Amino acid sequence: MKIIKVECIPVSIPFVKPIVMSGGPATVADAVVLKIHTDEGVTGVAETGDTSLWYMGESQDSIMYNLTRVFAPQMLIGEDPFNIEIIVAKMDKATRANSQSKALVDYALHDLMGKALGVPVYKLLGGLSNPKIALAFVMSSGTAEEVGAEGKALVEAGFRGLKLKVGAKSPEEDIDMIAALRDAVGNKAKIMIDANGGWMYHEALYLLQRVDKYDVYLCEQPVPWWDIDGLARLRRKVDVPIFADESAAELGHLLQIIEKDAADGFFLKVPKAGGILKSRRWVTIAQAANMPVMCGCMVNSGLGSAAEAAFLGATAWMGKIEQESIGPLNLYNIYDTVSGPIENDLAKKPPRYENGFLYPPDGIGLGVELDEASLEKLAAPGKKPVVIGK
Repeated sequence: MKIIKVECIPVSIPFVKPIVMSGGPATVADAVVLKIHTDEGVTGVAETGDTSLWYMGESQDSIMYNLTRVFAPQMLIGEDPFNIEIIVAKMDKATRANSQSKALVDYALHDLMGKALGVPVYKLLGGLSNPKIALAFVMSSGTAEEVGAEGKALVEAGFRGLKLKVGAKSPEEDIDMIAALRDAVGNKAKIMIDANGGWMYHEALYLLQRVDKYDVYLCEQPVPWWDIDGLARLRRKVDVPIFADESAAELGHLLQIIEKDAADGFFLKVPKAGGILKSRRWVTIAQAANMPVMCGCMVNSGLGSAAEAAFLGATAWMGKIEQESIGPLNLYNIYDTVSGPIENDLAKKPPRYENGFLYPPDGIGLGVELDEASLEKLAAPGKKPVVIGK
C-alpha cells in the first residue's frame, strides 16, 4: 500500500460562545482537514482543531504550508502509510516544533491504518483500557455570577471536574470567580484553574496563597511558559498543586520539569505533543516519574476529538484523573452530544459525550465519518483546498 494523494482543506468553524482566557477571547476554530489517499482506495482523515499563534505558534496558514510544501511532497507521497514511526521521524528532522502540523498527519495515518485493518485505532494502541473517560469541563472567564450559574448547571449535567480560565482579569476578580464557583457547586465537583501562563510570578503567588479555603484541586500553568524556575519556586510556596502545560511542549521539557521538581503533574494536548505516537512517549515519561497527566484539546469538532478519544481510551495512565478533551462541547456550547443533533459538525456522528463522560468510538479507524456537506459549508473564506499527488 502506498500514499498517492494528499488533500489539505482549510475550514473555519465559529464558536457558539466565545471562551475568554488570559490570551484573549477565542471566537473561531481556524482548522485544517487532512485526507491521505492510498493506491488501494483506503483514505485516512483528520482535523487539527483550532490553531493558536499565542499557544503553540502555529496558524492555519503555517499548517497548510507545512503539509503542502514539506510533509506531503517529501515524506508522504509514495510512502507506506503503515510506516508511522518513519514518517514522524522524518517530520521531526525536517521541521523544528510545528507539532500541530505533525499531529494532523499522525491522526490521519492512524485512521488509515485502522480502516485498512478493520479495527478501531485504540486496538492498534493495545486495546481499550478506559471504556469511558471522566471529564472536566473548561469554563470561560466571566463575572462571578455567570461562573457560579454555569458551574451549577455543569454539575447537574454530570461533570465532576470544572476547569476555570483565569488570568484575564485582576487577581481579586479571579478570586471572586473561584469563590462563586465553589459556593455554587459545594463539594460536588473538583475546581481547577488555568492561567495559561497569564500571571507573573508575584501575581500567581498572591492569588494562590489566597484560594486554599476554596479547595482548588490544581492550578495549570500559572506563570509564562519559559519560566520553569518560576514554576519550581511557586510550587515550594503554595499548597495548590501546580500542573505544567505550555512549559511542557517537547519531551525534553518534561525531563527539565521533573529534574527541577517544578510541577505536581502535566497537562498534555495530543496536538502539542505531535500526535498519538509521541503522546504515548510523553505519558511514559510522566508515568515513570509517577506524575498524573491531564489531556486537553485544541477546540475541535467531532472529527478532531475522535483522535483524542482513541488515545485516552487506550492509555491506562490517563484513567487516573479527569480529562479535558471536550472540544465539541466547547465549540458548540453544549454539555453532551446525545441530547440533540449538532448542525454542521465535521463528523456525521461525533463521539459520545454524556453525563460528564467521553466514550471512545467503536468504529474502524478513528471511528467517525467525515461529513462532506459540512466540510463544504465550513470552507475558510478566501482560501482554497490544496491537493498534492493524483
